[in-house]
Amino acid sequence: MSFTKSIVKGLLAVAVAAFALTSCIKEESISNEEREKISLEAWIKLNKPELLNNYQEEGGYYVEILDGDTNENLPINGNDYGSEPLMDQDTCWVYTNMTGRDINGAICMTRSGQLADMCGTFSYSTHYVPYINYCGSNNMGLLEGTYLAMRHELKIGDQTYKMRRGSKVRLYLPSTIAYGENGTSTEGGYEGQYSLDASRPFVLDIEVLGAIKNPSDKELDMIKSYVGWEGYWTQATKDESEKVDENDDLTLKGLYYNHKYNPATDDVHNYRYMQPHLKGLNNPYIDSKLYKAGGMPELNKKINDILLKRFGEGLEASKRNEKNLVTKNGRADVWYVLRFLDGFVVDTNIAEIRKLVFNEQNPVCEVFSYSPSDDEGKGETERQAIGAWFYCIPQMHYGGYGQIITSSGYAYGAAGLSGTTTTETTSTGNSMANYYNMMNYYNYYNSYYNYYSPYYNYYDYNFYNYNYNVEEEETTTKTTISTEILPYTPLVFTIFVEPNE
Repeated sequence: MSFTKSIVKGLLAVAVAAFALTSCIKEESISNEEREKISLEAWIKLNKPELLNNYQEEGGYYVEILDGDTNENLPINGNDYGSEPLMDQDTCWVYTNMTGRDINGAICMTRSGQLADMCGTFSYSTHYVPYINYCGSNNMGLLEGTYLAMRHELKIGDQTYKMRRGSKVRLYLPSTIAYGENGTSTEGGYEGQYSLDASRPFVLDIEVLGAIKNPSDKELDMIKSYVGWEGYWTQATKDESEKVDENDDLTLKGLYYNHKYNPATDDVHNYRYMQPHLKGLNNPYIDSKLYKAGGMPELNKKINDILLKRFGEGLEASKRNEKNLVTKNGRADVWYVLRFLDGFVVDTNIAEIRKLVFNEQNPVCEVFSYSPSDDEGKGETERQAIGAWFYCIPQMHYGGYGQIITSSGYAYGAAGLSGTTTTETTSTGNSMANYYNMMNYYNYYNSYYNYYSPYYNYYDYNFYNYNYNVEEEETTTKTTISTEILPYTPLVFTIFVEPNE
């Protein structure tokens, strides 16, 4: 056999082997979903072998029970489902605390102010309270893995488990029922320190704090309790022109205004948080710095002092009459502070207050100019302001303070308003531009002045040898967080209307 023939046969053998190997790979190739399933199972075997028997076939995830009495089954009481299993309810709204991590334990999402502080991601604009979400027979917005765990009987070893109030579980979710190919998409200050990469498992801690039948009824109860405690409130009404028939009730449930409010006589009360999941707690912000335990009256006093310093004591009670009313056809220039019922400041267009509560150094704010007539006959999505303002601003006085309390029905409704995080990057200085300017001027001076000129040494010494500095480019990044408004959340506005001149 010749040397050439040996080489040909050798190359042919390699080609055949390569083809066979390629064919084998194609036949045994697996999907990314299956590959992730194998990887997650391997991780569980190595790190949490006791959870192997807690595997859930539907969804392909693992469950760890952290706390909760599985045998507790309290009867339904009023609007509260007690500790009835979530999956046994056709319709319910669930309050939950949640913290999400990647498989290495890095926090990617949390609703805890304490954990956010530990991560270095704490924001004064973020409302660190439990989440409320619909949990019915159909999934209407829950993370798929969360929905599966809440609405299905969980296999825990040779037993079963149903999530209910008091349940604390940890879910080890593949990306297919978590954040998939996008990774984490959480905003509004709940992001955590690290992001979750695409197609990665998600470890989610869930604590169920309560479940109710009707959140609309709950918020109306909260408003009634608040108004009864505050006093001086008037229920808002529709105009006669909006009456549908003779039996139509013109009163607007869950919408009240107080045009007698004045920060000079405010007793700096402590706002109360009346959500059922925090029943018994006087202040939910004990771990959130600004709203620390006992700090709410002090904060309110500082806000009132700012209002009085900037706008004075407002219109005297004797001058609050129909002549000073804004009315529907008037235009009001309004300064406002928006709060939740617990006192958390959601938003304000008053710079001094933004600096105080949001820790903003140089806030730029403008007065909000509003005429209810501009929103006449328009739907909620078309209006310049929320429905609460449309009905209540006409009852305010020029040059006076006032307050408005509204249910979500005249604000952001069942959807609420998602918190957002935006980042703006600006650059100052340009070292190359400064360098070229110097060189142009240097060439000009060389062509104009000669070595023997009396001006030569002056320009050479003072400008070029000592006064030229390369200005380095500086990049500044500013992150702005808008506060999340949860579904069915009442709001309180404190406002001042500029005098009508």
